[in-house]
Amino acid sequence: MTESLADIEALALQCRSEQSRGYVAEAVLCYRAGAYRATIVNTWIAVVFDLIDKIRELALAGDGAAKGLEQQYETYLQQIDKGNSQGVKSALEFERDILTTCKNALQFFDQQQFIDLARLREDRHRCAHPSFQRVGLPYHPSAEQARLHLRNAVVHVLAQPPIQGKAALAQLKSLVSSSYFPTETEKAVTQLKNSALENPSDALIRGFIDQLLFGFFDQNSPLFAKRQVTAALSASLQMYRPTVEQRMAKDLNSIARDVSDKLFTGVVALVAVVDSCWGILELPARDKVIQFIRTGNGAEVVKWLSALSDIPQLQADVQGRVARLTFEELSDGIDAYRLGSLGKARALEFLSQSKSWIRTNEVINKTVLPLFEALDAADIERIIRFSVETGADIPGAASFEKLIDRVRQVGMFALEDLNRLLSENSARYLVPQLETT
Repeated sequence: MTESLADIEALALQCRSEQSRGYVAEAVLCYRAGAYRATIVNTWIAVVFDLIDKIRELALAGDGAAKGLEQQYETYLQQIDKGNSQGVKSALEFERDILTTCKNALQFFDQQQFIDLARLREDRHRCAHPSFQRVGLPYHPSAEQARLHLRNAVVHVLAQPPIQGKAALAQLKSLVSSSYFPTETEKAVTQLKNSALENPSDALIRGFIDQLLFGFFDQNSPLFAKRQVTAALSASLQMYRPTVEQRMAKDLNSIARDVSDKLFTGVVALVAVVDSCWGILELPARDKVIQFIRTGNGAEVVKWLSALSDIPQLQADVQGRVARLTFEELSDGIDAYRLGSLGKARALEFLSQSKSWIRTNEVINKTVLPLFEALDAADIERIIRFSVETGADIPGAASFEKLIDRVRQVGMFALEDLNRLLSENSARYLVPQLETT
């Protein structure tokens, strides 16, 4: 009992406002005294007051539905002030329906949360209305019932901000679609933690993921194909992984099945950039990704090859596609898409086939030199031997001389070994005269 009471008091600290904490404090005092009927009644009172406060806050923020509800409630209060009995009846009806109103009009909670809170309301009636019971048999809720109602009230209502449902999703959509929303995961986490996702319901998280994923593929959405969306998805996974992964699995497999070929590159982009995407794809969607790697438009495929190579199940297909890249696709991949060492073998293949200085300069400048950090001594020896072994027109090209200068600067070979290698492969002119005398 001590641990349970301590847990409840800790929950009370999560209440968003001082006023809510005050309401819950009364309920906790009743629970501590063993007055479980009073605990449930006070918990319901806390929920009603908190929901009304949230309606007023949203109304001040300009929410149309909340404004209408606030005006309706204020009319009842004015009628009560004037002694109009109709105001009392209307206010009681407003209270009786407040859960349904907040669920349907403002989407403060989902269906399961609504059921939990409706049970609180029903138990409150059983506790507060003797006429509901047989004479001499008052309702006696258990400590567990009272504790559960307290817990649900705090988690579903009192600890939640006033922006949920449509209003929260609109706010989040505006946040992520902004060009100034970060594209780095950690910075995106910071942004989302200071938004409606600070302490969200599962329903809001699911709605947010739906909004991100379907917006990413909707050409009429401000979220269409935005890098900010992938950052927001990665950040959401870091913050609420179980709920996010489950929703992403449902949405992404549906999208992969139905999306047009033109937009399927978006699925590949998510698999490449967002953690967990490959793991949640079902077999049909995985097969489509593999087929895209094998046969998709080269200019699109090359953008994602580097990131896709980090997925073990895709490495063989990625390497096979790199081996078939055109020179233009390869140079774009190295220059713009961090293809890196994945492109080394293909770059050396193009160089081995060069039949003119113009082509040699193009291959070395656009692919070999940008990959210099990935080259080792064996690679440089192969390049030097190409003129003899494959007939490549390399010696005499300005870029080849530039490459050899880089090799000398980093000390990749002993000088005598490099000079001998050059001399044996039609590049004696690159050996310093002082060292050949």
